[in-house]
Amino acid sequence: MSVLLKRLRLCRAYIGAMTPLHLSTSSAIDCLKPDFLNTLVQQGHIRRYRKNTLLIQGGDVGAYIYVVLDGQLREFAMSQDSKPREITLSIAVRGDVLGLLAIEGGPHCASVITLGLAVCAVVGVDSVRQLSGQDPMLSMALLEKALQRLRMATETTCLALFSDAYSRLSALLQRQHQPAPMTHAQIAQHIGCSREMVSRILKELVLGGYVVREPDKLYRVCRRLPARW
Repeated sequence: MSVLLKRLRLCRAYIGAMTPLHLSTSSAIDCLKPDFLNTLVQQGHIRRYRKNTLLIQGGDVGAYIYVVLDGQLREFAMSQDSKPREITLSIAVRGDVLGLLAIEGGPHCASVITLGLAVCAVVGVDSVRQLSGQDPMLSMALLEKALQRLRMATETTCLALFSDAYSRLSALLQRQHQPAPMTHAQIAQHIGCSREMVSRILKELVLGGYVVREPDKLYRVCRRLPARW
């Protein structure tokens, strides 16, 4: 009993510290966020992960979903050729839910790795299915989370296929409301191009006064970026 109470207190502490999710306030699911997250977290186990821990391997059939309680995780896809290339599909933060394809039973389309120390609630697929069967609104909440991640992955893929490296880098810099420190290699992985190309573009943007490089490898846009480079 003491173990269960300790786990519930830890769940409430993490949920209480969560920032609001970025959903429309007019959404019918908006008022269900705390209950939705609490329900999932209390059915799982709290796990702490070190930097560069691979939680989900693309192509594997998953048995768990992950509710992010702290830290950042990178969702990415990798080519299968002789010189594997990576592209970042999204960055997951506190309040996000990962691994939802495990509910469907098929293989994961992407991999997930921690970018630093991270804390997640790990919930078994069988528990999620049972909860979803009992609560249609929970099913709707999970569906909305899955569609959000699908939209982000689709937008990233379209940028990678139909735009040049500068357009992809410009979009990344401008859509980061809270920029995260990234090396040139990490930015290159994120937008699907070479590190050398990222370095060249950022150097020109800094010299032109469009971007400021702050400590800890953090880049901030200080004025509107040019449409073309």
